Amino acid sequence: MKKRLVPTFELAFEDPSECSGFLVWQITNLWQRRMKIVLDPIGLTHVQFLLLNALATMNKTIDKPITQMMLANNTNCDKMMVSKVLRLLEERKYIIRKAHHLDTRSRSLLLTTKGMELIEKATPVFIKAEEDFFKSIKSKQKSMDKKFKKIIKTNRKALKNSLESNSSESESE
Repeated sequence: MKKRLVPTFELAFEDPSECSGFLVWQITNLWQRRMKIVLDPIGLTHVQFLLLNALATMNKTIDKPITQMMLANNTNCDKMMVSKVLRLLEERKYIIRKAHHLDTRSRSLLLTTKGMELIEKATPVFIKAEEDFFKSIKSKQKSMDKKFKKIIKTNRKALKNSLESNSSESESE
């Protein structure tokens, strides 16, 4: 019989409930499962809904063509993943991707009527699921959201600096 190995080094955490990253990961998994349950019947994944909704929001607030890069930056998503999801949304005729009028390497994004109708159908379902999911912190949700935004801002900046640093290091090699 093999002897059970016991680490002799410091572990990342002894108690998962005292590790913020682990808690965020658990919340994210629960949230994604909840979104799958409510969005599957509509024919959307969580990412598809978020990208469509973000595109619709950007169309309301930005008075110029929205590009894939703008959408990826706005949602803090990987640009390759955004491109793949948008390709699928285009195949389903929810959006139109066309060459940008100033930069032919960029793609401008347009919602179709079918895409707008889908967002309109999915939005109340999403809102209800979000309200249900976060009801246990309802009284503190605004302050929690403020803290989440601070974490996002700080880490977005750190990630950008890290990527730029890695890029300049690889260029100098």
